[in-house]
Amino acid sequence: MKNLSTMYCFLLAVLVSSVTVAQQAIQEPPVVEYISNRTVNLMDDPNDYTGSPYYNKEFLKGSILMNGKVVAFNKYLRYNASKEEFEIKDAINQQGKIVKTVIRNKDLHIKMGDDTFQYISSAKNNLRGYFIALYKGDNYSLFKKIKKKYMPSQKAVNSMGKDIAAMYREKEILYLVDEEGMFTELPSSKGGKIKAFGNQKKDAKSYAKKNKLNLNREKDLIEVVSHVDSL
Repeated sequence: MKNLSTMYCFLLAVLVSSVTVAQQAIQEPPVVEYISNRTVNLMDDPNDYTGSPYYNKEFLKGSILMNGKVVAFNKYLRYNASKEEFEIKDAINQQGKIVKTVIRNKDLHIKMGDDTFQYISSAKNNLRGYFIALYKGDNYSLFKKIKKKYMPSQKAVNSMGKDIAAMYREKEILYLVDEEGMFTELPSSKGGKIKAFGNQKKDAKSYAKKNKLNLNREKDLIEVVSHVDSL
């Protein structure tokens, strides 16, 4: 009888220990490698402006890749182009007003729909921030950067004028990247884009003309970059 009592106590202790460990595992999740220490309070946004600091106002499903490997799938994300950071919702508390942010890391890529964002920090190009990879090749690549600049409100200079509300102004900048990793900002003119190809500008111009491509259209420019990259 004594042996049965001792065995019962032992099994009870093991059960309690297992429950405690399980509770700790639930209450203390492991540190996530792609989450930064910074949080954003969505209630702090005064919303007294026109336009938006975000690439997309709504949180969209996306994936996070580290060194080419998917480390997070179907996460709700949105890109604050003004602050150059990604916000990410807590999967358990989707309605929460406090959201976390993703770390800025050159080995990290974020894919949302057809867009893949890459964090680039280049001292030789004096560039830092998130860029959208439109085309990546061995010799030439094409990136796009979305910039959002906050313009404060302005009072009318006289009674005949009107107050100007605060706003976010958006600008898209395209960069051609050569095999040495040098970023060249592309001008708005077609001729300027052709010149950016340097020694390959004749091939770029000839191919665009032959195929009736407009270098001011993104998809056409991607086609020209892809062609020159293959030479």
